[in-house]
Amino acid sequence: MSAPKIIKVNATRSTNDRVKMLIKSKKIKSGDFIVAKYQYGGRGQHTNKWYSSYGKNLLCSLLYKPLDLNSNQVFCINQGVSLAVLKTIRKFNNEKCLIKWPNDILSVNKKISGILIENSLSLKRINYSIIGVGINVNQVLFKKLPNATSLKKISNSNIIIQEVFNELIDNYKFFLSKINESDYINEEYNKNIFGKDGCNFVINGKRQYGNIISISNNGIVKLNLDSKGIQEYDPRKVKILYN
Repeated sequence: MSAPKIIKVNATRSTNDRVKMLIKSKKIKSGDFIVAKYQYGGRGQHTNKWYSSYGKNLLCSLLYKPLDLNSNQVFCINQGVSLAVLKTIRKFNNEKCLIKWPNDILSVNKKISGILIENSLSLKRINYSIIGVGINVNQVLFKKLPNATSLKKISNSNIIIQEVFNELIDNYKFFLSKINESDYINEEYNKNIFGKDGCNFVINGKRQYGNIISISNNGIVKLNLDSKGIQEYDPRKVKILYN
């Protein structure tokens, strides 16, 4: 990644959507960021919403065009981004932090960050990825979100959002430069995943207990379930619960 252009906005539907608009108008290039103080239509994975108070958190999206990745490596981007966000949060947080597969970061079993990556694919290649990240920085009240936390809630002090963003940029540079080193990325990812010591899952609508053995670099999760033993699942078939 070269030195990024950072486009700051007060409010937008979502930073990912703003990147899409700029792609259409050819006003953004790979490595550029959108940063917003507020999103009125922020999205998480699937149909989930991302709620954030005005000016309290880091809300940003990066346009990333990998030089040489094919479509079956798309989960490697998720892994690299997750590691970058995890390392950023650990810089400002002494609590235990882990990656909740496939797209959240937890601090002691509470969500502190969410990741939404949208990919454009053609002819088995990745044209570009829009990497959206929200990090809870200074928000302390989370209505109807009992499993949410923030850097301020943990540290009891205000955190400078720009410093968090600067750290994230540095970590993006490092981990995205390693994307083609799939063994390294996958090993680091698996070292830092939530659920290895046991957690609850929802599989085909049923709650089950077990532990994660590993996650492959194409996103398939291997579980050891109390009721079924060792099984492999597509990420769309499994939901990991916080407790």
